[in-house]
Amino acid sequence: MNTHDSGLAHGTSGSPQTTIDNSALEQKVNELKVTPKYVPTKKHDVGGFGSPNPVKTQKEGQKLLDTGYKDGKQIYNITDNGDIVKFQPDNTPNNGYHCYGVSTFRDITTSILKKMLNDNKITYSEYKKIMKGKR
Repeated sequence: MNTHDSGLAHGTSGSPQTTIDNSALEQKVNELKVTPKYVPTKKHDVGGFGSPNPVKTQKEGQKLLDTGYKDGKQIYNITDNGDIVKFQPDNTPNNGYHCYGVSTFRDITTSILKKMLNDNKITYSEYKKIMKGKR
């Protein structure tokens, strides 16, 4: 009989077993999976110093962000009016993203444009124009 038993469970190697608090672990995992939030910025408003933001409402912006095409840290989508927008992360704790209209289409990768084409977000004609820098 072991007279020095501390009451802790031991593994086969004699070292104490680690107990994991599942609720704390689940909370940490959820913190890492924070959904991007649409947070417009005034610099892209009319008269601001950034490219204009064609997104008119919070609801529209969040929908476009949620259904967008991810390319690294940026997310692209197309508004109902046909404007291609780029969402940029703001490096905020709440995972905020702002967006603006894309004016230089060569900044969009071919893979993103092909996905938009395959999903019928743009026509083949539009795709070719963008690829030639004419949209």
